[in-house]
Amino acid sequence: MGRTRTTGLVATVLAVAVLSPVMATSTAADAAGEAYKVHSWTDQDGGTHLVRWNPCQTITYAVNVRMAGASESVRGAALKDVQRAFRRAAHRTGLTFSYSGRTTELPRNLGEQSWSDRQQAAEIVVAWVDQSSRKFHSNLLSRVGSDYASGVGGWMLRGWQDAKGRWQAAVGRGFVVINAGDNRSYEPGFGGGVTRGALLLHELGHALGLDHVGSTSELMYPTMLSRENSNYKAGDELGLARVGERLGCIVGTSTWWPQI
Repeated sequence: MGRTRTTGLVATVLAVAVLSPVMATSTAADAAGEAYKVHSWTDQDGGTHLVRWNPCQTITYAVNVRMAGASESVRGAALKDVQRAFRRAAHRTGLTFSYSGRTTELPRNLGEQSWSDRQQAAEIVVAWVDQSSRKFHSNLLSRVGSDYASGVGGWMLRGWQDAKGRWQAAVGRGFVVINAGDNRSYEPGFGGGVTRGALLLHELGHALGLDHVGSTSELMYPTMLSRENSNYKAGDELGLARVGERLGCIVGTSTWWPQI
């Protein structure tokens, strides 16, 4: 008879981009430090698990662009950038993402209720927030000095034991929050300069299990630098591949993380 199934640690990680982008192009000479870094979780028996989504499920995402711009055309362009970011992440991870539509949800904690328990629109919610508005702010967006970061990405991991007593762990909810107060600091799209596309890819990288790195060559460097193009770089791609499909299915995920 197998050991009793028990839920393990539930953990959330938030990782932020700096408040203001730095208008300087990175060079090879700057590129010291890790090429990629992924989060891990240690179970109660001492086993180590990479923080990752189950690659054998479809991961839905919904987008709240209400604070992304004053006009529908601007909001529509922001939505397209989000969709392009997910397509690029899918290509690098092998994960399957499905757009669930627009939402009015804002990822945030309310009292003792976690953002992940409140999330109903999709497995991952991407939302622009206005920290000057009580109605449209998020307490997940970290402060940088006297102001707020440009964005934050996070995940919720759940661990459990299967019928044979083996520990399993999977991310089942995630979010990306973008600070609308910094909208003008980021150029739309994925071209050169300091772009909204790069910011979205960075925060989505966090939602998929990547951490900040010390190499300025990588998009997961904690400061948004001016670049020739806004794509995941070589180290970012290695990290995304490591938390992607190649490790195979995570058994029991659908029981512990009912899909939305």
